[in-house]
Amino acid sequence: MRGAALLAGVAVLLGASAVVIHPSAALGIAVGVAVLVFILSNPLNATLAFIVVLIIRPADHFPAVAVVHPAKVIGAIAILSWLISRLVRGDLRLSRAPQVKWMAALGLAVLFSVLMSTNPDGSWQFFSEVFLKMLIVFALLVHLVDTKTQAVRLHLSLAFCTVALALYAVEMRVLGLATVEGNRAGLVGLLGDPNDLALALLLPVPLFVELILGSHGIRRFGWSIPLTVLVVGIFATVSRGGALGLLAVLGAVFYDRGGLGMRMLLGPATVLVVVGLLLVAGVNERSSGSFESGHLDESAQGRLDMWQSGIRMAAHNPVFGVGVGQFPDNYQRYARNPVHWEPRDAHNSFTKAVAETGLLGFIPFMALVLLTLRTGYQYRKAEVPADTPAERAVRRSLLPSMVGFCVAGFFLSQCWSWFLFILFAQGAAIHEVWKPEVEDFWSRSRPADPAQSVTELGTVHAYLNE
Repeated sequence: MRGAALLAGVAVLLGASAVVIHPSAALGIAVGVAVLVFILSNPLNATLAFIVVLIIRPADHFPAVAVVHPAKVIGAIAILSWLISRLVRGDLRLSRAPQVKWMAALGLAVLFSVLMSTNPDGSWQFFSEVFLKMLIVFALLVHLVDTKTQAVRLHLSLAFCTVALALYAVEMRVLGLATVEGNRAGLVGLLGDPNDLALALLLPVPLFVELILGSHGIRRFGWSIPLTVLVVGIFATVSRGGALGLLAVLGAVFYDRGGLGMRMLLGPATVLVVVGLLLVAGVNERSSGSFESGHLDESAQGRLDMWQSGIRMAAHNPVFGVGVGQFPDNYQRYARNPVHWEPRDAHNSFTKAVAETGLLGFIPFMALVLLTLRTGYQYRKAEVPADTPAERAVRRSLLPSMVGFCVAGFFLSQCWSWFLFILFAQGAAIHEVWKPEVEDFWSRSRPADPAQSVTELGTVHAYLNE
């Protein structure tokens, strides 16, 4: 009865808006109601909506939207709906994934770096406006994604959100609006740097590759469309770091497929294709860092200057660092005859982490990276017959995504990236969801009795020598 009354009320509202305001107003209201129902339906949907708003940043595209602070509103709804659902079920347990403890340690370390920062106000602003939201997203995802179906929904939602960013980057390039350093596509806000955008577009690539390899017929063709959009979007940024990351991702996807001969053939062919696409994208038309003589040397030397400056920051502030978000402001102080004297970021995620938060933050940061890599490797190698093709793709895509970040992130300042912290959360969620089945696989793969293993090896050896 209540549902019927609600539908009747919505119908009356749509009809009145079409008559009084404009015929198209009904469509806008219908979309708004659908989005609101989706957000309020369960805590995971609210969290996904929160992440999409943080990534798409509608207020940057439509300034009038900034008045209602959509990210804060939807974030508050996500937190409240999660807390209410936990209280109603009486389930107040915390996740036992190892990433959770290290994330808590990293949060405390970053807070200490704020207190000891060379610019406490600037660090606090970064912590409150950026880092705190990433901690909230991590906590929500880790405690909300507790089934395979939810893991698939999370990965696909984020992947298609990133495809939308790739479409926007391609559109900018086609319309001639990609003007960063001459011809590179960049968005707004945190993804205004084409290199950062390339890394964001890179991370969902393994998921779509795995979906293609695990599908047949029309489904395989369907999954190839978003993959193509992502790859074209990466090259629209004309990012050499993004191209290297793409090589690493594809290598990690195919390293355990086929024989040695196929891998020996596929590796050089992939390198040639990626370099060729980078040239077609216009890397030599960039105002800096092209393959032409002189440009590459200046770009490479600039990165070396930034890395050396970051190492000096860490050496002079080994415990707390110079303060989260404060690398650019301290660059000139620690640089020695650099190519560029203006404030610069680290252009290396690992150098940036240790320079800004010292060893107190760098140790838990690296622990999260290594834990996620280990989870990705173990859960990729395991065989879980009960998985659907989509679930298997989710489980197998974590390792290539992390490998892609580690390679591309070596040249980019992305240690405090939304996408990296979402990867950490995905790793923790995958660990919790698949842990029983994966542990069962590894227990069956290992012989229970070492002496029995030696006996079996001896039997095989004798058989081969007959």
